[in-house]
Amino acid sequence: MLHVKYWTICVAVVLSLTAVASAETDGRFSGNPTVKMLSDGRNMELIDSFSYTDPKGQKWDVPAGTKTDGASIPRFLWVSYPPFTGKYRLAAVVHDHYCQLQSRTWKDTHKVFYDAMRTSGVPEKTAKVMYGAVYGFGPRWGTRSEQRAPAAERNPSPLAQTKVLRELEAWISRDNPSAEDIEKALDAGRVPK
Repeated sequence: MLHVKYWTICVAVVLSLTAVASAETDGRFSGNPTVKMLSDGRNMELIDSFSYTDPKGQKWDVPAGTKTDGASIPRFLWVSYPPFTGKYRLAAVVHDHYCQLQSRTWKDTHKVFYDAMRTSGVPEKTAKVMYGAVYGFGPRWGTRSEQRAPAAERNPSPLAQTKVLRELEAWISRDNPSAEDIEKALDAGRVPK
């Protein structure tokens, strides 16, 4: 009897730890997307629709026929994080579609990229670095969309973007800031050193 109670307690502990660990990844994908590469060798078209439901329960539909070029991932990240490879692929398609559509705020659109990456199993550090890059240098629209902190100018050089990315990676590795802390630091124009 003691042996059964011990294992029951172990299973309960593992389940509770799993629930805590997955709290940030409670989103889900629906559908089985298929894509085809277009003849230009750069763009893709979605053959089957799919959707992503974020951790807040908000649904992000991506219809069949959507064309994506991965351009919402800043070009300077393509060497380390190509737009159509890795576990972040579906997150990139959702993000790209809503960057084109601009039917939701740029902040919500960039945040869904982070949430969808985590749901897809992208490691937390990688997801935070990519989110920070998109938040800091990705497209913006709507009221006050052009306002950026002095250190995050509208069209920084690739060298300036790479410098911020390296600082961001170091900060995330060192302190593991939350997504909200990353937003605040980038809005203020300085990544903690």
